[in-house]
Amino acid sequence: MFIAVAIAATSVGLSAYGAYSSSKNNKKQAEAQSAQAKVNAAISERNAADVAKRGKDSLFDQKRATLASLSQVRSSTAGAGFVVDSAGTTGQELVRSMAAAGEIDVIRLQENIDREQQRALDQGANFTAQADQYKIQARGYNPFVSGLTAAVGGATQNSDILFPN
Repeated sequence: MFIAVAIAATSVGLSAYGAYSSSKNNKKQAEAQSAQAKVNAAISERNAADVAKRGKDSLFDQKRATLASLSQVRSSTAGAGFVVDSAGTTGQELVRSMAAAGEIDVIRLQENIDREQQRALDQGANFTAQADQYKIQARGYNPFVSGLTAAVGGATQNSDILFPN
């Protein structure tokens, strides 16, 4: 009888320790995942700022390239003997068309920059939400209660051995 009680008591103890240890590790894992998600959120925010900076530089370059093209068209047209800046002339229409095309390029570039920046910000918001979710999950783990619950459950299952009448 003593051996059966010792085995049942050991089983209850090991079960309690296993539940405690598992809950403790799950809590640490959730806390680590929360910390990593926070780091990822910060990286996403830096990426959004980088997109804005690089986008600003790209817009400047695109505008400068458009102005350079317009200057080249004006000088080539004038060099060929055509009137450039008089209303209703082919030269003026050519310059106007090229300016419109350059404007469209700048608008498309700005739209792409805005979309990429928003994507990075959305990703950062998702990582922040994920970090909060892991933090809540970590709070839900209570190693002591898990161990106690396992001990009580094990004692209840083995009550006929542990507490004979």
